[in-house]
Amino acid sequence: MEQIIESKSLLKNKQLLSVLAESVYNPTEDRLNNRADKYISNQNTVVFSLKNNETYKGIIVLNLSNIKEIIILDIAVLNSIQKSGIGSSLINHCINIFEPNEIIAETDDDAVGFYKKFGFNIQSLGNKYGVGIKRYKCTFKCKL
Repeated sequence: MEQIIESKSLLKNKQLLSVLAESVYNPTEDRLNNRADKYISNQNTVVFSLKNNETYKGIIVLNLSNIKEIIILDIAVLNSIQKSGIGSSLINHCINIFEPNEIIAETDDDAVGFYKKFGFNIQSLGNKYGVGIKRYKCTFKCKL
């Protein structure tokens, strides 16, 4: 049975970390554990995962420091099942729970199509970090 659950306390689970790895550049075990520790210790961070039976399929990490303007820190779906609606389900779940005015994310060429398809407004940030990777600010207006 598919369900979306609050997962902050489960973030160090190896299977959940392997899903998170899909959204992390050079996802070494140390980098993943450091990111998980940072999210767990931040009181403004919330984590949801989509689980089917005992298998984690997707994860979303949000910054809720401003409940009306939620920031997606990470969103990932297992590579083998991407484009199956799991990422959209996670975002819709967050919209239904928190009822923000908007959701903001920053991404690169790999995921900008997902955000565009969902209905986010896309703004190029150029080579923001000077490493030759184009970045985008993605904004979704939930309420007018």
